Parts: sequence; C-alpha cells; structure tokens
Amino acid sequence: MRGREREWRQVEGLLRTLRQGGTGTLLVDGEPGAGKSRLLNEAAGAAPHYGVGVICGSVEELGELVSCGFLLEALDLPLEAESVGSPAHLLDRLTKGFEERAGAPVLAVFDDMHRAEPATLKTVRVLHDRLTTRPVGWLLSGSTAENDGRAASLFGLLERNGAARVTLAPLSPEAVAELATDILGRPPDPTTRALVAGAGGNPLLIIELLAGLRDEGRLDVSCGAMSRAHLPARLRTVVRRWTDALGGEARSLVETAAVLGRPLPIEQAASLLGTTPAALLSAIEEATAAGILDVTGRGLAFRYELVGTVTATWVPPPVRDALLSQSGALPGLEPAGARFTASAAAVHTAVTDGRLEEAENMVQERLADNRSAQNVAELRCLLSDIMYRTGRGDEAIHEADSVLALPARWHHVRDRAVVVRLYAMTRLHDDYVRAYADEIIEGESGHGPTVTVAALTALATIERDEGRLSNAFALAEDAWLLASKDRPDERRYEACLTIAAMLIDVRRLDEARAMLQQARTDMLAHDHLAWAADVAALEARAEFAAGRFDGAVTEGRKALSLAAVHNMPLAAEVASCVLAAVALRRGDLREAMRRVAAPAEGSSEARARHALLAAQVTEARDGPQSAMTLLTALPGPLQEPSSLLAMDSTMSAWMVRVAMGAGDRSTAESIVTMAEALSHASLGFPMLAASAAHARGLLDGDREALALAAEQIGDVWAQASAEEDLGVALKAVGEQQEAVTSLDRALAIYHDIGSTRDAARVRRRLRGMGVRRRHWHYTQRPASGWGSLTETEHAVALLAVDGWTNRRIAEQMFLSVHTVAFHLRHVYRKLTIGSRVELTRLAVTQGRVGPDRSHDERQN
Repeated sequence: MRGREREWRQVEGLLRTLRQGGTGTLLVDGEPGAGKSRLLNEAAGAAPHYGVGVICGSVEELGELVSCGFLLEALDLPLEAESVGSPAHLLDRLTKGFEERAGAPVLAVFDDMHRAEPATLKTVRVLHDRLTTRPVGWLLSGSTAENDGRAASLFGLLERNGAARVTLAPLSPEAVAELATDILGRPPDPTTRALVAGAGGNPLLIIELLAGLRDEGRLDVSCGAMSRAHLPARLRTVVRRWTDALGGEARSLVETAAVLGRPLPIEQAASLLGTTPAALLSAIEEATAAGILDVTGRGLAFRYELVGTVTATWVPPPVRDALLSQSGALPGLEPAGARFTASAAAVHTAVTDGRLEEAENMVQERLADNRSAQNVAELRCLLSDIMYRTGRGDEAIHEADSVLALPARWHHVRDRAVVVRLYAMTRLHDDYVRAYADEIIEGESGHGPTVTVAALTALATIERDEGRLSNAFALAEDAWLLASKDRPDERRYEACLTIAAMLIDVRRLDEARAMLQQARTDMLAHDHLAWAADVAALEARAEFAAGRFDGAVTEGRKALSLAAVHNMPLAAEVASCVLAAVALRRGDLREAMRRVAAPAEGSSEARARHALLAAQVTEARDGPQSAMTLLTALPGPLQEPSSLLAMDSTMSAWMVRVAMGAGDRSTAESIVTMAEALSHASLGFPMLAASAAHARGLLDGDREALALAAEQIGDVWAQASAEEDLGVALKAVGEQQEAVTSLDRALAIYHDIGSTRDAARVRRRLRGMGVRRRHWHYTQRPASGWGSLTETEHAVALLAVDGWTNRRIAEQMFLSVHTVAFHLRHVYRKLTIGSRVELTRLAVTQGRVGPDRSHDERQN
C-alpha cells in the first residue's frame, strides 16, 4: 500500500467503528489503475482481524449478465429464480441475505461499481438505507468519471447522507520509488526512474511496466535504447484494454495524438481527422473522462506519457508515416487526404481487433466514394487480407490481383497483396502456387522479406502435402528464421502456425506448443486479437493428439467462441473437427454426427480433414462398407492418399482396416504402399515409420510389425490401437495369454484417456476370450430423472430416441442385446415412463433432441 497511508487510516477507522457495533460507508474513487481494487482487497483481508465479517463482490469488466447478479453471488444466493421474480421480491431476498450475515459486524466490499447497471446501483442505494440499523459497513469503489456518471450519482447521494469519500491521486515520487524497489528487489537506478516517470504515478502502469520488463529480461536495457517495440506485453495489454473501451471516434483521436507524440491543438486534431472542432467535442470528452487525454493550454496531451507511447505502437507504420507527414503540412492540410489516413487506421485497428465484418463494411463504404488510385489500392489490399482471414480465398486472390495491376512504384502495397495472394493460393491448393513461390524466391523482383517468408511458408505446405516432410520442415524453419531476423514481422505468425501444425501431425507436441506460445507472443506484440482463434484451434488439436480429451474440448470450444466473434471460419472448422473426434472416441455418435453434418468450407486441407473424419463417423455408425463408399466417392483421399497420411499418419492403419473390412484388399495394399513411401521419403520422423508398420501389420497379420508400432508410435491413442490389433493377431494364432496381455494394455490406455467406445470394444474382445474386466465406477447421482442415468444408460437412451433397435445399439456399444434391454428398463424406471414413445417425447420436451425429427426419420 505504498503512498496510501492516509486512505488506509480511513479504512482502519471504518473497521474500528464496525467492531464497536457502529456502521459507516467509505467511497473509494479514482482513475483506472489508481489502486482501488488493491485497497479493497487489503481491507477485506484485514477485516477478520477486527472481528468483522466480509461480503465481497465485483462487477465484471464487460458489465452484468444479470441485474444485481454480483450481489446475489456475493451473498451465495441462486440466480435461477430472478428471471421470474419481481424487483420487490429480489430486493427482499437481498435484504434477507444481508440480515442473515449481519448477526455480527460485517463489511460489504463492492468493487468497480461504475460498471453496474442503473437497477443495480439503485438496489445498492435502497439496501444501504434499509440496513442502517444493522452492523453493516460499506466499502465501495468506482471510477465516477466513467459510465455516463451513474456511479457518480450513487456516490453523490451516499456522500450527502454521511458517507466519506477518498480519491486516489497519483503516487508521490517517493512512493513511486518505494513501489519500484518492492518490484525490483533493489532501489531503481536513474535510468529506471526516468522510464517509470512516464507512468505519471499510476500504480498499475508502474507495476505492469517494471514487472513486465523483469519477466521479459529487459531491465538491463538502457532508457535511451528502450524503443517502443520493447515495451512489455503486460503493459501493452493494460493500455489496449483502456483504449478498446472507447468509441471509434475517440479511439481514432487517441491514436492520432499518440503518433504525433506531443500536445495536439484541437484545430489540428480536427483537420487530421477530417472533421470540425465542434464535432470532435464528444470524442474529446470521452477520452478525457476515461483518464487517457487531458485538455491543456497547448492542446490535447496524454495524462500518462507511457499510455501515449504504448498506443503509438499499434498504429500501422504506413499510417503513422502519413500522419506525421500531413501534420507537418498543417494548417494547409487537405482534409480529404487526412480523412483517408485516419479511416485507414480505423480499418486496420478493426482488423487487428478481430472485428473483421465491421472492417470489411468500412472498406466497402470508403471504396464507394474514393477516387484516388493509391487510396483505392490501400483499401483493396485491406479488403483482400480481410477476405483471406475469413476463409474466402478466391475473393482474396481477385482483390490482390487488382492491387498488383497498379504501378510498381507502390511497392509497399504490392508486397502486402503478394503475401495475401500466396497464402490464399496455398490454402486453396492452387496448381500455380509452387511456380509463383519459386519465382519470388529465385527471382530479382525486389520484394521485401515478408514476401519471401510467405513464399517459403507456401512451399513448406506444398512439400508437406506431397509427402516430403523433411523438405517441408526445412523450408518452414527457413521462413521462421527469416521472419525472426532483426525486427520480427507481424506476419511471422503464419510461419509459426504452419510449423506448429506440422509438428502436431508428426506428434512432436512439446515443440508444437513452444511454437504456439511464440504465436501467442506475436499476437500480443502486434495486438492481433483475431489470431487467438487459430492458436486455440491448434491447441485443441495438440491436446487431442496427446490423449487429453478434456483439454481438447476446452480449447476447441474456446476456438469456436473466438472464431464466431472474429468471423474466422477456418479456425472454427479445425475446432469442430477436434470436437467431433473427441465425441467419436467417447462414444457420443450423436454429437460426432452433428459436428460433421455440415460440409467443410475454406482450405483444401480443412476439407480433407473433415471428409476423413466424416468417414470415420460413418464407419462407426454404419460399418466399413459405408465408410468405404464415402471414401471412394471423394476426389482425393484414396486416389492420392499421401497428402492425407502426411496430415495424419495414424489414419493409414484405420484406412487399411476399413478397406479390409469392406473386402477391398487391393485398396488396402495401395494404402500400405503409400504409408511406407511416405516414411522412406521423410527420414527422421519415427511416427511415420511406426504408422507404416502398423498398417503393414494389419494387412499381413504381421505380429512383429504390430509390436514395433505399439512400442514406437508417438500417439497415445494409436499406441492403444496397435496393442489392440496385436492382441487380435495373437489370438488368431492361438497365443491366448499373450493376446490377453496385449488387449489389457490397450484397454488401460483407452481407459486412461477416456476413449470410452474403444474401451468397450476391447472389453467385448476379452469377454469373447472368457476374460471379464470391471469398467464401472460409483458416482453419486439423484434417484430419478435424467441426472440419475449412468453414462451407459444415457447413451443407450439417446440412441433409442434416434430410433435404433436394441440389436443395433448393442453392436454400436459393444454390448449384448440382453444388456441393452436391461439398461433400457433402468432408464424407464428412473424416468418414470413405460415405452420408447414416451422416452422420445420426454427427450424432445427437455431439449435432448430436436423436435423436428420425426419417428420415421429416426428409423431411417
């Protein structure tokens, strides 16, 4: 609590009053980062030492999901009933909740009240008045300049009724030095003190600056050498959160002032933004109320110099250069040119924030009324990038081509268009992309390093698709090294993600995670929030490959959520495939089928992965013949399987098993040949050799090959699969005990990773050999209702609702028909029903299945 001794004395005074049976209210005001939350946390921690209980709550940064929700949560009151309860009923419940806690002195500590809804603020005011006879104290914090003054109104009313108020001012120089010493473990040297001075005494900025520099190992960098690019990610995140809360006009004003790096007269700000001083007043008021800008005698200036320095880092260099050039020409600046520069910055900000639909609309509007050829080129280049990011490769290439038709002197715009064109062609598997990339690398076109990185990344992807993984990794690493040289380029993440995806494919998962961590670092460094969807989708794939299904589901759902917000369909496709694969492993065919029902869009790789997964789900549901029909109907997988096997070599054994099950040995032989050729063409990847041995062992019943695969394959699930196949092969030649041992190893792995469906199949194999393994565990459940069903009963019930016969359910779940009937009887008893018709009606009523699926459709 450096520099807050006076405020802390007031907190202690309130706690002493409560201990003596009195009451009181203390209001804590201050700008973002002033230390309000820290003061409240310290008070909550000290209260028990005074014999005072604590009720803690805080309004979330995005506001309240449910009115008075944080009050209910603080009092441990359920939320469900509030949707049907009246405001008076809600108020009575809250009053009763406080009264039950106020048998002894209690302090209500509520943070960030400026984020609360008006109804919540009004409720707090009424509760405050109702509880004056109880030993209840109040400690409330908020930034009263924010949120249209709603919190200011509450604080004003309470203050007029006797509440005390403290406003947290910036720390004194002495307190700043003490805080820096606490963080660094030593007194700050003159260089560090000069650096910290830019924080203007704001505790949060000081902490994030110094702790970030410490964590990133940059404390030895001198003040003069500390460029804006070296500012720590923690600090940049805080400042970004503050500026993102502003509206579009206020954010553009703040970014313009940041680029100029000096007080900006309001008349010049209006000219640069293509507006008038009067029209700019609301943006100025918003930026000053948020504690970001001040109106001084010399113009608009940053309240904290450090905030301006950080903000300038995410303005694109071409926009920054244009602003600096045009500001030097004031006051005779042509407003139209300035308006374009500011709008281009706004579009770029929308893109980096992941607001891609908004960014595209902004570009289309500006294209409609812009006549400058260079401005049109800039806009079409932005549009091309947006289309690529949203999975519209053909449209992205078309827009990039229109930019490349422009004069060569606009090389910076043309280079950006070439990069987008390369990546879009690669995703579409364009036949010309190799020649195009080779021409860039080998030619004398004068392209910058960003274009060369894109060309190397494109070639790496092509080599991977054609089954030459050694070459692919060499090219990808060249791209990575070039992108990392000197100042890392903002498009380095493409190389990061390409390498990470290939590392996951060959199950080098530790290296893949390191590369994904680098992608996250780049995302923070360049403030490209939309990239998070791509990273989360690949994290989901990595978790699935490691056999951590819960983690895969968590990351997959995160990726879907981010992709929906930022309109990133390719990330959504990857995440959906992971979630479908987890559902398949866990035996939830309904969920797996739902995930693969819609056709895949976007890149050729995404379509191939989706098609292969759809075939796996079909095989699980309808058998190998149906899966084989689906596979042979596709344009690529069996005609050119090397591409698929390069993406996921573990599929070679599954494809062989399907072909053999469908009676198509010739196709099985061709798949094995392809798997072995892939392994020979990519030496140094044990995963490929082990997968090829697995496929060969299945084809020929080769027990040595299967044992080799089980021992060396680098995929947890594939190891269990190889053990299972080895057990089947051993049983076929009469080696009963060895077969049981192998099947037990497979069962243990399936069980550990939660591969329920596969574990059930192995248990059936063991039962057929006279060996029974327990597979149940006790879980506390209610006596009736859906929640009372075991996992097996639940799965049986939903398949029955889908119209599956007992025999078909038994085949799917690797049970006997009698066992299925036994489970159904238990389902009927627990749900208090007597037939499948009632089961279906109940499932529809409770949302377990969609009401639009008729019984006849389910039978089909």
